[in-house]
Amino acid sequence: MDVLVTVYFVCVLAIIILSTLLNAILIYIIIYKIKVTELPHIFIISISISDVIHTLVGYVAELFMLYGVYSLKKNFVCIGASFLTVFIIVSNILQTVIISIMRVIAVKWPFFYIKYCKTIKMKLILLFFCYFYGLLWPTFPLIGWSNYEVDLDKKRCSFDWNLTRLDSLSYLIILFLFCYFIPVIALIFAYVAIKRTVVDSSTVRRAQVGKNRNVLEMVYLKLALWSAVFYFVIWTPYAGASLLSVFKIKSPSVIYTLCALFSKLSAISNALTNCYFNKYFRNHLKKIKLFQFFIKRNRRSNDNVKL
Repeated sequence: MDVLVTVYFVCVLAIIILSTLLNAILIYIIIYKIKVTELPHIFIISISISDVIHTLVGYVAELFMLYGVYSLKKNFVCIGASFLTVFIIVSNILQTVIISIMRVIAVKWPFFYIKYCKTIKMKLILLFFCYFYGLLWPTFPLIGWSNYEVDLDKKRCSFDWNLTRLDSLSYLIILFLFCYFIPVIALIFAYVAIKRTVVDSSTVRRAQVGKNRNVLEMVYLKLALWSAVFYFVIWTPYAGASLLSVFKIKSPSVIYTLCALFSKLSAISNALTNCYFNKYFRNHLKKIKLFQFFIKRNRRSNDNVKL
């Protein structure tokens, strides 16, 4: 088990470094290169800042608890790290959903999007709602609806998966419904809606808007797809293993540890989605001197191989 703890520590530390680096680059590109305050960009910056805070505070606190610096007996640090994790994850999930829905509106009803969705007031309202929604769910266990307990693999605090309280089952069911299943359905809906609009090239409206609009819609389509894929793939193992434990179907402790570790990749999913699959972000990324150096070096290596 010491080997598992060491591997877990190294992986979490790598995620902390990678998340901080990628999200910092993403924030830099939006603020200093793109210089646009569109609603998706504001939400992307918000998610990136949240991910950095989450990794530097929540993940670091978990590493301290892993090596016994802080106790796992539901103290302030343990519960605080769990509270911060749920708060940021839920708010980020909702922001991802809203970004995808805004992309649907921008593609299908561009005039409505320009008139109502691009205003500062709408941006602030949506952002406030996301953080309020994220704050709501980790607060419930603190005020009496369920409670925080040591996680199933004894490495962090989490929800009451063992149902030590009678009201824990109702809380977990509602939590899964509103923070997992409904977001998944919304992301799938956004992808399908954008795909239908992109594929439907026979309408008169599409013939008028031209090639640039088609390129933009393809970018939106790809981002909606990968947002849904990343969310579903990253959180399904942990959600599934935890949900099975609620119904008394137990798994080995190592399974919960691996699922929890895999779910931490959510801290880099936003940055990866935008830096890799968004061609506009990718173009700005290539202009950064550090990346230019690696690109040129890679080209030289390929040329040498061909020779």
